[in-house]
Amino acid sequence: MSNKLYNGKRVVKRLCSGAASCLLIGCSAVPMSPGTALAQADGDAQPVAPRLLASEAGEYATSGVEETSVTGQSSMDSQLMFELMIAELAGRRGQLDVATAGYLRAAEHTSDPRVSERATRLAMYSRQWTEAEKACKRWLALSPGAAEANEMLAQALLRQNKTDEAVGIYRELLTKSADQDQTLRQIQVELQSLDDSAQALLVMQSLLDTVEDNSQAYMTLARLQMAGNDRDGALASTEQALSLDASNSNALLLKAQLLILSGKPDDGFEAVETVLETNPDKLALRLGYAQLLVEAGRFDSVGEQLDTLFEKNPGDPDTLLNISMLALDARRMERARQYLTNLLETGQYPDQANFYLARISDQQQDYESAIGYYDAVSEGDLQLAAQIRIAELLGLSGELEQGRARLRRLSAGVQRPELRTQLLSAESRMLQQSGQAVEAVSVLTEGLKQYPDNGDLLYARALAADVAGDNDMMIADLTRLIESQPDNAHALNALGYHYADKNINLSEAETLLVRAIELLPNDPAIMDSLGWLRYRLGQYEEAISVLRAAYKLYPDPEIAAHLGEVLWLNGNEDDARRLIDEALLVTPEDTHLQQVLQKYIE
Repeated sequence: MSNKLYNGKRVVKRLCSGAASCLLIGCSAVPMSPGTALAQADGDAQPVAPRLLASEAGEYATSGVEETSVTGQSSMDSQLMFELMIAELAGRRGQLDVATAGYLRAAEHTSDPRVSERATRLAMYSRQWTEAEKACKRWLALSPGAAEANEMLAQALLRQNKTDEAVGIYRELLTKSADQDQTLRQIQVELQSLDDSAQALLVMQSLLDTVEDNSQAYMTLARLQMAGNDRDGALASTEQALSLDASNSNALLLKAQLLILSGKPDDGFEAVETVLETNPDKLALRLGYAQLLVEAGRFDSVGEQLDTLFEKNPGDPDTLLNISMLALDARRMERARQYLTNLLETGQYPDQANFYLARISDQQQDYESAIGYYDAVSEGDLQLAAQIRIAELLGLSGELEQGRARLRRLSAGVQRPELRTQLLSAESRMLQQSGQAVEAVSVLTEGLKQYPDNGDLLYARALAADVAGDNDMMIADLTRLIESQPDNAHALNALGYHYADKNINLSEAETLLVRAIELLPNDPAIMDSLGWLRYRLGQYEEAISVLRAAYKLYPDPEIAAHLGEVLWLNGNEDDARRLIDEALLVTPEDTHLQQVLQKYIE
């Protein structure tokens, strides 16, 4: 299947929402204290050191020199003030190594732990692990009870392969912790951020004797094993966690997930269902169970779980948001509409509620209602997508120029190239939908003059060129994109599908599509393309198997048409007729279905 069609039809698209992303701080680092410049900096800004006001520097300068003579103190104050200001200026200019060195020198001249803390955070952020270790140790020397300093010291040690020292720190943290489960969760986050999964497993295995009777410890180990693709080990660790705490919801869900991945979904679901029968109010477990049902494609079973969660928490915004997203994924649109309407009434997550209500109306072609909901999305992560879709809906409603004008106004208000290319791609789609494919290509060609070799624009132009009938441009753009991005699964799929659909270059099509499916093994569009290629190669049984799996994941009329055609030609005429009739009930005007109907069935 062409990605153009698949992406265009996938109306309910999950966007990141409700979770705060770390600004400037990588997963391996630790966020800056509130109020510092690093904590406040915009994601596009140049890195700066923690801000330090002159008055604050003076406070630092006089805080740790009580034993110095009056004359010596003045000299010490001046030196400390100078080092802090140099570090501050270097940080503002993005010279993080200079800034870190300055804070480290300052930390040696004062007994105020705040200077050492800032030196530590800056070194962690800039991934200067040796300096971070030094700063942490100074911080701990001045403030031995600083648990956060110990956590950061362990991180810095791990990244220098000083594993035994890091394990010793984690042991001490666990031994002294008043909440071992929370400490283990924090350790899990830190270990999962390591580049070396073997090192992460070694650390956790070394800690088990410290917390051998703790269910969470084995859950931490299981998740690390799962991240390392050791499913058998993860399942064994999960079983150990359940032996210590049979009601551990996370362990039950992970066990079910592992069994599903191992081809034993019924066993996995049964374990969760048994617990829910005797503990119906374990809402977190029920929510996780609903998620697993959706992921397994058991959409018929998920509705009951969602309704139960809704009935037990009708006014809880977090529950409403979660079950709305699951209902959308399960294509239970009326349930999703009900949950989202209730969510809107709570006053919480209004942008998400409006955006996804708009998506539902959009999919049902109630464009007026959709535009109203989209326009209600306020400034934030979803607003640009909402405004782009309003422009596209205006085009679909016959107001193409009004929609294009809206996109141009949006473009004038953004500076980031990736956002401007999104707007250009949207304008191209609008033109294609209005039958102006040649103009759509022209818009993208102008965009590529401004942003040469931009992958998104190349991909968009290839799809537009396909609609315009310019096969040479489409092939050239996709080939150019694949050369620069060899792991771009969508580009691989688009070119492979073109060859398969035209029944040319089938050997090259197989190379492209096999690579694409390796990169995205459960993508219905790629599965459809591969199934269609198998048909072209005369491998009917394999084609049917792949197309059936794709249609189960994404019941799209184009996939139905492909599957119906192959079924008919393979002698499965009753199955083909039944499939096409059922698909036509949903999309009676679809050209792919009509072609198969007229060619074979009527």
